Amino acid sequence: MDKKKGIPLRSGFVKHLLSVGCFLSLSFGFSQTGPGGVGTNDGSSSLKIWYNSSSGVVTTGTTIDSLRNLAGVAELDVGEVGGQRPTLVANAVNGYDEISFSGSNRLRTGLTLTPANFITNEASSFLVTRADNLTQRSCVYTTDPLVGSTRFTNHIPWNRTVYYDIGTCCGSNARIQVGGLSGLLNYSYWSYDAHPSTGKQLYRNGALLQSRANTTTYTSYASQRFNVGGNTSGTQGYSGDVTELIVFNQRVNSAQRIIVENYLSAKFGLFSTSNDVYDEDDAANGDFDHDVAGIGRVDASNFHDDARGTGTIRISGPTDLDDNEFLLWGHNNSTLTITATTNIPVGISRARMDRMWRVSEVDLSGTSVDVGTIRMTIDMTGVTGFTTSDVLQLLIDTDNDGSFADETPIQNAVALGSNVYQFNSLVALTNNARFTFAVGTINTVITNRKITYRVKPN
Repeated sequence: MDKKKGIPLRSGFVKHLLSVGCFLSLSFGFSQTGPGGVGTNDGSSSLKIWYNSSSGVVTTGTTIDSLRNLAGVAELDVGEVGGQRPTLVANAVNGYDEISFSGSNRLRTGLTLTPANFITNEASSFLVTRADNLTQRSCVYTTDPLVGSTRFTNHIPWNRTVYYDIGTCCGSNARIQVGGLSGLLNYSYWSYDAHPSTGKQLYRNGALLQSRANTTTYTSYASQRFNVGGNTSGTQGYSGDVTELIVFNQRVNSAQRIIVENYLSAKFGLFSTSNDVYDEDDAANGDFDHDVAGIGRVDASNFHDDARGTGTIRISGPTDLDDNEFLLWGHNNSTLTITATTNIPVGISRARMDRMWRVSEVDLSGTSVDVGTIRMTIDMTGVTGFTTSDVLQLLIDTDNDGSFADETPIQNAVALGSNVYQFNSLVALTNNARFTFAVGTINTVITNRKITYRVKPN
């Protein structure tokens, strides 16, 4: 049997719908809204720090006064005053802003670190940065002051060498140390994992640079702040640029790491040297760079099957997600308005959304795969051109010819409340497919034995 077959209409169908509806109403609130759809943005997950140069930034002119922690932990908001403040540079990297540090400024928290909101002996961090010079002895992020006792710190670079430290510095149990790297004056995305049982790993642009056993424990909560940019006791100020910094106080699994890496590489137009599973961000595929999120599995212990991320689309519940399989999606940054009256199924759809999404459904080698049926949810709050009386339609370009006009709309969305709608048992979403949403003008008729249910046309 095709693993993407939908649920057949049979006598137990209504009971099934009722049970699914109960599950959906209970589960929607647990959607993963962190970067790439990993973690949540309300402080309740292991995602504790998320600084984004294009969101939550308060400026005076181009000078940054404060930066809101998008992970939802207000105690880890950062800011500064006077000449310590860095500069915001608009539209610097793939249309997104960057934070520029001159070597004499920084952003930092108060004395608000705790074992609950910060790291102990495990972590995962993600950073997008480039240095202005190779000879500086500085920190991109650090616990402040930088001391030889417990710390959580990185140096990119410290006199041409890259270091990451967790816990008591500075032996191999606490430190990653990699020298001889080229291209540090160009943007890269860095991924760092630390856990007592699996040790420490550092990746650059998806490629593993070093793995070392063990970790040590950070304990200096009462006496230290978290600092971006250095320029404090023990370190020079960072001279370079940062676009995004993410810290989990637990080690994310390998599938989640790959998803977050693909979110960052797509968003900032960066080159991946390994695990580039999302290729819809390529110019040849239309530059679907934005709000990338995903689900995936490396093995039975390393998987992620529910994600929303920074966008409005949530995908969950894959029925056949196998080892090394991923499904990621992103959009083209067009507006969330239903105003387009071209490229639609004539006589069926009244208008479609200007924004389009595209999907990569592949394994780690980039080969197309099938993760089974999925659930797709969209939050229509604030979407111009849509009302709750409209028949919402999902348009999928199943033949991948760039046209929705020859497609049959899917319009069996379940209203979950608060302008949230869900399409169940989707079978048509395949590798490289585009999708968008429309409002319809036709009757939908569902017949079950002698009873006919008719949805009123708009």
